[in-house]
Amino acid sequence: MRKITREIVDAFQNSRSLKIGNSRTNGESLWLFDNKIAEIRRDGLWITNAGWDSATTKERLNGLSGVNIVQRGGSWYLNERNWDGEWVNVDAWNQGADSIPEGNVQEPEFDVTSVWTNQGYSRPVYAVYRTLLEDGLRAVEYLLNGEGIPSRRMESDTEGVYQPNYFIVVRPQDVQASASILSDYYPIEETPSCCLANCFFSGDY
Repeated sequence: MRKITREIVDAFQNSRSLKIGNSRTNGESLWLFDNKIAEIRRDGLWITNAGWDSATTKERLNGLSGVNIVQRGGSWYLNERNWDGEWVNVDAWNQGADSIPEGNVQEPEFDVTSVWTNQGYSRPVYAVYRTLLEDGLRAVEYLLNGEGIPSRRMESDTEGVYQPNYFIVVRPQDVQASASILSDYYPIEETPSCCLANCFFSGDY
């Protein structure tokens, strides 16, 4: 097992955040090249090859406890059963269950509730960053993803405003950590009142 696999898997399985090269984890999920390949859920360990039957993907997954993937004749076998790479619960798989449709995969739960501002556009409650230029979102996504924080882009609804605003939204439980990360790079735009979600950062217009 390669050192990078051993260290990233150890962090993932011990609920620690870590980023090494092309792999990262927030202690709940494991990513390779920004593709989520493993996740700890209430019912156990779930894995997928995210559509990439590469040697690196196989190597990372094989570092996980209870996972043994081998390739035979161009096909992958997970714990001695032919596997198509779709999401599976490893324990359930070992008991005979099949993979599940991609649409049923549990994704990060974002609260996309929005409120109207006095400036005539909507703002997501859990936005941590705002800009008028959509291209400006990439750097913020990179910063947050590098710390294992999932994010989502949103565009504002407008009411008499020519140009929409673009936002980065994170899960409610990630707002404080996101604010701490972004405060080193971007100016604060709004002072928090009742909760930290009212505090977000802005790009250069």
